[in-house]
Amino acid sequence: MEKHYDYIITGGGLAGISLVHFLQQSSLQDKRVLIIDKSKKSENDRTWCFWERERSPFEFLVYHRWQHLDFHTPSFSQTLNIEPYTYKMIRGIDFYQYGEEMLISHVNVDKSVENVHEIVNTDSGVLVTTERNSYTASFCFNSIRFEKINKKENHYLDQHFKGWTIRTKKPYFSPDKATLMDFRVPHQGETRFVYVLPTSENEALIEATLFSPDLLQSEEYDRIITDYIKEYLPEIGEYEVTHEEFGVIPMTDFKFSAGENNIVNIGTAGGNTKASSGYTFCYLQKHLQKMVAQLEKTGNPHVKKSIRQRRSAWLDRIFLNVLQNHRVPPPKVFGTLFENNKPSQVLKFMSEETSFPEELRIMSTMQIVPFFRAMLSTMLPI
Repeated sequence: MEKHYDYIITGGGLAGISLVHFLQQSSLQDKRVLIIDKSKKSENDRTWCFWERERSPFEFLVYHRWQHLDFHTPSFSQTLNIEPYTYKMIRGIDFYQYGEEMLISHVNVDKSVENVHEIVNTDSGVLVTTERNSYTASFCFNSIRFEKINKKENHYLDQHFKGWTIRTKKPYFSPDKATLMDFRVPHQGETRFVYVLPTSENEALIEATLFSPDLLQSEEYDRIITDYIKEYLPEIGEYEVTHEEFGVIPMTDFKFSAGENNIVNIGTAGGNTKASSGYTFCYLQKHLQKMVAQLEKTGNPHVKKSIRQRRSAWLDRIFLNVLQNHRVPPPKVFGTLFENNKPSQVLKFMSEETSFPEELRIMSTMQIVPFFRAMLSTMLPI
């Protein structure tokens, strides 16, 4: 027999837990909710970093904060004062544990560990079929990517990364300053950089990040990190690797479906990842808050993209075109942004908070000819 809920959330990670949080803060807090995920979410499998001017909806989960960020290319280095922004870190395990606490404290929220096989619209709502059960609901909020991205007809790069959390024997790091991007590593014909996020004098997350169509073998990421430590952290002394994480985020202008009728796609599956940078956390939170507010007001959770979002999507496509077609070396793309503009203005631009005149001023500081060619290319079939 099918079990009925008001809302079913397929995928119990960042998007699913965030949605439950916002529902519980709204007038919809008494709705019966089911979260379905293929795993229990009990591992510290990822770290989310983001910048904000205001307090985060999840400020109570922020593990560390930085007000100053180092930025390096082979020809440009600077310590960035990012005020009024703050760079923040939330660990996956803390986020998942908060999700479990919500399940315990709210009797109207259930969770089932199953594989979702199919989600279909029905005359009265949605039908979700798993490997063991069938469930019905008024709406399904889905964060599982079922769509296949057509990489030939869209700009596409994978952002793939491997990170080490290391602990040193002697105090070495300055926990009030992080390295946002260090492009001084060998590039091998693709975008490569390292970031260093100290959380104490003896501990930091060091992550090798690449934008490219092909993943590396695990030991190749390890080699990038090891070589970076030897070259740029020479006085670090003895250290141990206490934790590792790995992830892949699609950077693409592929138009992810927002869903239709009573199926609503959220997270990366719903296009809530910024195409030119891979950042997801803040974009997702803003979208979910708008969605819940609209659901409260109208009963319809589908949120249309604003003019600013459409404009930002086009600018993202231009940046992707530049990176994918190697029109400008990646260190120069990002180096030019920070060298010719105030750090806070760059972060405002990357947060999709700028006005059209501000965006024109920033774009005018970039390499004019390559970016103009990329702009023309985005207006034509790829």
